[in-house]
Amino acid sequence: MKIDQAIDFLIGLSKSPVLLHLVNRFAVNKSRIQRERLFAAVTKYLLADYGRDGMLGDLSVFEAKSLQLMHDNILLRRLKGRAEGTVGERQSNLKRSINNIEQRIDALKKLEGPDTLRFLANTYLDDIAPDFNPTFLILFRAVAKRLFNNFVNSIRAVEKSPGTINEVRHLIGDEPVFFIANHISNADHLPILFALNRAHLISPVVIAGSNLYRGVSEKILPRLNVCQLKRDDMIEKKIKWLGNPIYIETFKQHNQYMWLHNEPYLFYPEGGRSRSGKILKPKVGIIKNVFEFVEKTSRSAYFVPLSLSYTCVPEDLAIEESRKGVNISYGDIIQQLVELNREYGRFKDTATYVNLGLPMKVTANKIPDLEEFSDELMKRVRDGIRPTPTYDVAPMILNLCEAGEKKNNFSIEELIYTDPACDLKRITKGLEIFSAKKFIRTGKDPGSYEIANPDLLKQYANRTECEF
Repeated sequence: MKIDQAIDFLIGLSKSPVLLHLVNRFAVNKSRIQRERLFAAVTKYLLADYGRDGMLGDLSVFEAKSLQLMHDNILLRRLKGRAEGTVGERQSNLKRSINNIEQRIDALKKLEGPDTLRFLANTYLDDIAPDFNPTFLILFRAVAKRLFNNFVNSIRAVEKSPGTINEVRHLIGDEPVFFIANHISNADHLPILFALNRAHLISPVVIAGSNLYRGVSEKILPRLNVCQLKRDDMIEKKIKWLGNPIYIETFKQHNQYMWLHNEPYLFYPEGGRSRSGKILKPKVGIIKNVFEFVEKTSRSAYFVPLSLSYTCVPEDLAIEESRKGVNISYGDIIQQLVELNREYGRFKDTATYVNLGLPMKVTANKIPDLEEFSDELMKRVRDGIRPTPTYDVAPMILNLCEAGEKKNNFSIEELIYTDPACDLKRITKGLEIFSAKKFIRTGKDPGSYEIANPDLLKQYANRTECEF
């Protein structure tokens, strides 16, 4: 059975009324937000704002309509170009896409004013809003545990201090809770969601970039409660989706509806994967939206620092290539799982840590400075990172070689001497992994090594530091 067919089978099975009833009665994750109600509520709010001359006036609607028509016409030309010379199933799929775009262009051209706003809001919500299915989550998780057991078994859900997980468990569902994580890999949401479910915590809505929506991921991610944010270009390196006033306001109101209904959220304030290895200075856009929500509704919000650390960073080689301008945004969720599983299968006793810190509360009568709060949040994420053998050994190697006369040579004995408190097993494990990954190689003398790739060692050494 092909992977597409297998996913379609799981999707079909997850719609079973009997299974859904059992899941909603006994499982931690249950059916929560209804898409139809969400669409209606968000659209109603946007139309009311338009009617009272709020942020979305005639100019915003005209601008968004023009942008959407330009985007769709560019997309239509590309699809027609791809369709030429194709046959079979691929041709049928392209023709279907072409027909859908042509119908959308024709419909949008005829609309004006509030009808345009309603049409665009529903179009954007269809992309943005998750279509969470708790039965699919359980089925997908069960299959992943079996097929990708090396990776899944590596995941450790831990807590910064005793009782943290229990405290977070009691908040989720009753208050707006936001998991704030460092961003290392395109696959970060996978170990996080596995860890949270293992700790019997409700799966949060995950804000993910549209670059992840490729291949079977387009079918899988919405059903795992992933919310799509288009950060890429809407009009060919001229205007981004976030420059579309209707799109960005629809995204914002979608989130606020979720928060009103106490949906937990997971997002990465860094905005993208760190290329240096260090935690990047946070982008404050969504945190600012949360502050506005707290002020507007007089509710409290809880930010949970979530620190992710890998023994083997999934894309370490690709991340280094990206520093040279190579595009590394490729592969779907299944390919990511295959690569993760293969990597973790190479080494025994490797771990992926998901460490939950104590919640930081924000109230309407005491909203902190946005920049200071965001920086402090990411510093707490940094402080919660669990050192792995690779995170420990990389800076030891670099510090030793930079301080010594032989810049690229070192021995196990020298490493132990630099930090006698470090466990010999962790040093040996780190060296074993770096040797297998060819970041270091065996030297001429017994027990000696040479650095083969200092840039990759720096990437691992930086994982416990902030760039700001």
